[in-house]
Amino acid sequence: MRIHALRTGSVRLKHAFLYPHRGVRRQLDLFLPGPWSDPMPIHCWAVEHERRLLLIDTGESVAARNVPFARFEVEPEQELPGALAAAGLSLEDVSEVVLTHHHGDHVDGLTHVRAPARISEAELRFIAMRFPRFMRRVLRQPLPAAFAPQPLSLDGPPFGAFARSAPLSEDRRVVAVPTSGHTPGHISVICVDDEGRHVMLAGDATDSLEQLHARRADAIAPDPGVYVQTLETILAHCAQHPTVYLPSHDPESAQRLAASVTVG
Repeated sequence: MRIHALRTGSVRLKHAFLYPHRGVRRQLDLFLPGPWSDPMPIHCWAVEHERRLLLIDTGESVAARNVPFARFEVEPEQELPGALAAAGLSLEDVSEVVLTHHHGDHVDGLTHVRAPARISEAELRFIAMRFPRFMRRVLRQPLPAAFAPQPLSLDGPPFGAFARSAPLSEDRRVVAVPTSGHTPGHISVICVDDEGRHVMLAGDATDSLEQLHARRADAIAPDPGVYVQTLETILAHCAQHPTVYLPSHDPESAQRLAASVTVG
């Protein structure tokens, strides 16, 4: 098994997104003036296994529009085709795409991909609800024209600390698990590497390893309580299995992958 970190540009996030206040200010501060983070990577992931190439998310595109709490920095050569080429891979190699959730910096690269895509059933239901549809219009964040994923059912057996799962490979060494919080249908993908470590491609389950240890919900989670419960489950899984934890926007994720650094 080989896992590649593919960087498709950067994003700056408001501190109010990363370190939100509680109560009414949790989301209100997103739309008020405030400090910003340094550029953070926009990662997606390529997994070579069983003579297949699986993409976990597809990254961002140059067409990304800024929102009040996120500023995108993407050059044409950083889009998915260039990111794959830098890893010695190509779009023609991609067998399937699995999306952690529906936000643009995880799905906009679908415009480049012909392979089939899947996303959790719960996320598809959430996308179709009135409020998410309204917010996509307000923030000018439409789903890409190529967004037509099939539903992924997480109706498989428990996997580590996770109550449900969905195998993504025949040998069950690549597994999707539910990590609701950032969005209600958010999933993560865990790969059991050749040394038996669990490599968790965590999407936006958190923005950093620090946030996981702090057990801190982000500012846009619909239900912070559900978010924190998911973080507890992730930490319980890390306690059961040596786990390399890789959120998509953590500046240290690619380095942790290269060095196989597990959660301490």
